[in-house]
Amino acid sequence: MLWQQPSNMEPTHTIVDAHGSPYLTLGDYLSEHQPGKQNKLMQAVTTELDTSDLDTESERSDSDDEDAASSCVLDDAASQTITDFGTFSGPPPPPTLVTLPPEIRHEILKHLLILPADDASSPSTKSYQQQPGLLHTAILRANRLLYAEAQPLLYRNNTFLVHNTLLTDLPQLRRAYRPVLAEDAAAQIGRFHVCVRLDAEPGYDQDAVTRHLSDREEVVLEAVQSTFQASGPEVLRLFEGVRGVRRAKVVGGLAGFEDYARWLERAMMSEVGAEVEPFCWEEEKEEAAREPEVQSSWSSN
Repeated sequence: MLWQQPSNMEPTHTIVDAHGSPYLTLGDYLSEHQPGKQNKLMQAVTTELDTSDLDTESERSDSDDEDAASSCVLDDAASQTITDFGTFSGPPPPPTLVTLPPEIRHEILKHLLILPADDASSPSTKSYQQQPGLLHTAILRANRLLYAEAQPLLYRNNTFLVHNTLLTDLPQLRRAYRPVLAEDAAAQIGRFHVCVRLDAEPGYDQDAVTRHLSDREEVVLEAVQSTFQASGPEVLRLFEGVRGVRRAKVVGGLAGFEDYARWLERAMMSEVGAEVEPFCWEEEKEEAAREPEVQSSWSSN
């Protein structure tokens, strides 16, 4: 509060607010709240006495009245909605996706951006060409907050197909979708599905496979061949150097070498840099069993 003294030096002073508008006369204030102080004030103004004690008491009273006024204002506004733009009456605004709690917003984004886990079809098939609306990636363009929260859900929780020759450098969510070209987005992908043609020459070598697929969240190898038991697991052996995969699965046409597929899964889930005992094939077991017979025949001759 500011104190303003009239030019005629009347003992009635005016209390004005910060904008200079009259608020309350001091005489009216004292007569209403402290009648005993009114005569003392008039005497202090006319005789120029020391008013320090009066000022101290007045400031204390002003402070108490300001607190009471603030309390009244808050009580009057208790039924109103207060925002950054002021105080207004009426119901609160409806919730939006941004104003929802993060846990609820996270669940909504999962339904929009993660393919259903109960889908039994292989990611390498074209079954999703008839269902192009399963993912709603347009939500990433809404604002920066939704982009920052939704992008990891899209790339870290879905399984992507590797390229036939470039492997993880050009992944696709499904055959019906365009490949991921952005390097920062491709770097977030942790789950890969590899369609391994057992009856065709691969477009990659063992070093490339080890470099691209090691230390991933999930790797699924789907063995495919045109004729039943027409090919062996030679192409699958390119994946024997992969390590550090949290979940590894080998599925598909594995007739005749199911045991090798289980061994390959364990090898891929071993720690990075770990030495794994090689798989012992049946032919090697038979050769190892025949070696003592050959040696005994030589010794008898």
